Amino acid sequence: MVRTTRILVLTMAAAACFSAAACSGSNDSPTGDPTTSAGTATTTTAGTGSSAAGTGNTTAGTGTGTAGTAAATAGTGSGTAGAATGTAGTSGGGDFMPLCAGLTTAAGPSPTKAGACTADDPQTCYKTCGPQSTGFKSETCSAGMYSEQNGCAFPADLDATCFKLPATQDASCPATAPQASSECTVAPCTLCNGGGGPTGTYLDSKGASKVGYCVCPAPGASGTSKWSCASTDAWPCPGAKGC
Repeated sequence: MVRTTRILVLTMAAAACFSAAACSGSNDSPTGDPTTSAGTATTTTAGTGSSAAGTGNTTAGTGTGTAGTAAATAGTGSGTAGAATGTAGTSGGGDFMPLCAGLTTAAGPSPTKAGACTADDPQTCYKTCGPQSTGFKSETCSAGMYSEQNGCAFPADLDATCFKLPATQDASCPATAPQASSECTVAPCTLCNGGGGPTGTYLDSKGASKVGYCVCPAPGASGTSKWSCASTDAWPCPGAKGC
């Protein structure tokens, strides 16, 4: 009985020892971890605060602009250089403009000597005159009628070498008075008239006899030359350059 009691006491002591060893032999927990009994939980509900952030709707100002556009065209100068063409003795109109040809009047035709005119018609224009149409004469509206200039005026820059009056008539000139606009066969710039000299005559295109001269110009596009004639008061020489 005593033996049995000792064994029981030893057994209980051993059990107690084992129980103490189990408590002291557990792993270390992290510092600050709470220890709770099994099945026990301490629940803390954090205070809940709802805060709605203020909402502001701001529409940014929208500016629409069209950048100014500047279009520039470089100045273009387009021009035809004045051309002086022709047979000896020709010149541009210069100050003798406008020409009557191509103009019209209230009466219908272009301004002409003794033709009717009004204040609305061209007041002054010019017709060509002289040999090879190198000169000009004016038609001026006055008292309801066009008055034609006497004689023929020539541009200051006209080279009248081809119209120079010969001391004696060239032997190649025809024996009879030449007629304006008829074919001529003498050398270019040869002056001729019927009888020779300042009193010699020629025939106009209608066949009327007039005092003056004719010159045979260089052949035209057709390959032939035709007499160009003018009266002595419509001849550039002896007063013009080159005479």
